[in-house]
Formats: sequence, C-alpha cells, structure tokens
Amino acid sequence: MKSDSMHQNGHHSDADQHTPWLEWIAAGAGLLLAVCMFGFIGWQALNDATSPPVITVETTDVDPVAGGYRVMFQARNAGGAAAAQVRIEGTLAVGSRPPEVSSVILDYIPGQSAREGGLFFMQDPRSGNLTLRASGFGKP
Repeated sequence: MKSDSMHQNGHHSDADQHTPWLEWIAAGAGLLLAVCMFGFIGWQALNDATSPPVITVETTDVDPVAGGYRVMFQARNAGGAAAAQVRIEGTLAVGSRPPEVSSVILDYIPGQSAREGGLFFMQDPRSGNLTLRASGFGKP
C-alpha cells in the first residue's frame, strides 16, 4: 500500500509541491542581503574608499581645569583610508610670549569618521590665537 501523499502512479500530489511561506521569506532575506553587500562594495569602489586620509581638526570646547585650560577638539578624517597614530598639535600664541604647544596622539581614525580628544594649556586659549592641526599619521 502506498502512502496517502502519493498518487497511484508514484508522483507526489500538488499539495506536497507547494513551497512553504517561511522558505520564501528566508530566500527573500538572503537575496536582499546579497544585493546590499554587492551594492556597498560598488559604492566603495565608486567613492574611492582607498583615497588617503585627510584629517581636519576643530575646537569643540574650552574649559578651565586645575592648573590651566582644557581644549576639546574633533578630528575628522574626510579621506577613504584609515589613519593610525594621528598626531594632533595645538599652538597657542598669547601676546608677545613664546607660543605654547600641546599635542596628543589618537590611535586610529577610520575613513569618513571622526574622533574626539583634548589638549591642555597653561594660558587661556580664548585670550590668544589657538591653532589646531594634524601633524602626522601612520598607515594602520
């Protein structure tokens, strides 16, 4: 005797050949993931993700702290490639005094992203000419 799902000629019935809806959802999710991945790779290729780092630095805050002043900054990498060991240097010129220099090294700034940090000065940066810049980096 043959099973109920088999016709007398040995073929499966139409009810057994329908794909379950959960299989369709899983297949659609897999297709969507693959298309997104290929799209992202194409976008990176078109937007030159391998362009060298371009680091800009801007002051975000100045606060008095014990023994001096703290200057908070944001370093932004507008290039496609990441930068490691990024040296940020601040120079403060107040009146006729020699310029005061402070620096910090940021471990890593990925391409198209930003990192924050701070520099310390003895004199008030708001009363002089403060210049912040990236003075060097290494390849990760």
